[in-house]
Amino acid sequence: MNDMRIADRKVSTETAKMTARGVQVYYGENHALKDVDVDILSGTVTAFIGPSGCGKSTFLRCLNRMNDTVASARVLGEIKLDGENIYDKRVDPVTLRARVGMVFQKPNPFPKSIYENVAYGPRIHGLTRNKAELDEVVEMSLKRAALWNEVKDRLDAPGTGLSGGQQQRLCIARAVATSPEVLLMDEPCSALDPIATAQVEELIDELRSQFSVVIVTHSMQQAARVSQRTAFFHLGHLVEYGETGQIFTNPKDPRTESYITGRIG
Repeated sequence: MNDMRIADRKVSTETAKMTARGVQVYYGENHALKDVDVDILSGTVTAFIGPSGCGKSTFLRCLNRMNDTVASARVLGEIKLDGENIYDKRVDPVTLRARVGMVFQKPNPFPKSIYENVAYGPRIHGLTRNKAELDEVVEMSLKRAALWNEVKDRLDAPGTGLSGGQQQRLCIARAVATSPEVLLMDEPCSALDPIATAQVEELIDELRSQFSVVIVTHSMQQAARVSQRTAFFHLGHLVEYGETGQIFTNPKDPRTESYITGRIG
């Protein structure tokens, strides 16, 4: 029975929201990522773990073409969203980033009101036709980010006036306001206290019913708590990728085991 359950959860490209094949990243002469193959599954939280400088954030930034903003960066290989190559010249990176949202390590609300922070994306992408629709999107996004009850009476207050944990949830609300299909999170809890971290982790678990979530984390405990799939990066290589329980309890590669047990890091 147990074998069947594990077989069920094997990666299959049929349920993959995004697929990466042979991805290489160079920053100038520096070969930062080498030949990465991975599938990001629908309705799943995928954690990227590994030591500092191993390439996990670099790869995360490939998934919504954030590396396009780095002059020295070159990305080779193929990354597809719903079967479409996101690096195709016909794909507009701005439109792509509405479909593949991103939450950064440090909460970075715009110097605008709480309402305007969330309304920004739907407005620039023309996703709503009038103020009533925009109001609805803002309310729904703040509810999805578990922030509505805390801010509904002060939507005109500046987003920068919120606590750190609230600011990060505001950034999550801003990211989900464009109804993305994939939500990328680059160490979203590293600047937060334990209570705010627990709130964001709970939120991540709820969000996966609506989005494919990819999280970069330095905390193996966090990866174990929030993800169903884990990818271990080391020295620019994707060493191992699989079901989170298997990666943590029965890794196939000795490098993964060394990292999990604290011998390398």
